Amino acid sequence: MTVGRWRITVLPKGWSPVADFGIRQDQSGSGSRPANVSLREDLLKDEDTLSAYIQTQAKLLGQYLSSPKMAGPQPTSFPQGEEAALFLVRHAPDETGPMLHAQTYVRLGRWVGIVTLTTPESALKTVRPDYDLLLKGLQVVLEEGGGAGQNATKDPI
Repeated sequence: MTVGRWRITVLPKGWSPVADFGIRQDQSGSGSRPANVSLREDLLKDEDTLSAYIQTQAKLLGQYLSSPKMAGPQPTSFPQGEEAALFLVRHAPDETGPMLHAQTYVRLGRWVGIVTLTTPESALKTVRPDYDLLLKGLQVVLEEGGGAGQNATKDPI
C-alpha cells in the first residue's frame, strides 16, 4: 500500500490500512480510542531547514491544541533519509484523556515525509512495538508509480 511517496511494506497485526491516510489500529473492545499512524509529505521552501520546518509545525500545533507539551526535535535515523528527527507532542483533550503524537520527520532533498503516531498515552507501551515495526518497513518511492521495492536513491526534486 502506498500513501503519497510512502510505501507500507509491513502491516502490524491488529492494524488496518486506511486509504490516502496510513493505518489504524483495529477497534478493541476496551472502548478506548484506537491508535493511528498518518503518512504525510511536504516540500521545504528554498530557505527552510528541517529544524525550521519542525519549529513552524510546532507553532501551528500550539495554536490548535490546548496546552500542548512538546519535546524535540531530536535527531534520529531513517535508512533512506538524509536527515531525520523525532518530535513528541502531548496534550489532554477532556473527552479522551492524555494523547501522544510521536512524529518522525524524514528529509530527502527538499522532500519531507512525516510519520505521525497518535495514541492515548495509556496505550503507548502497547502500540509502540507496532509503530517501530511499521517504521522499520516503511520505504520512500521517489517516482510516481515506481515499482515495488524501489527505494529513495536520489533527490526527488
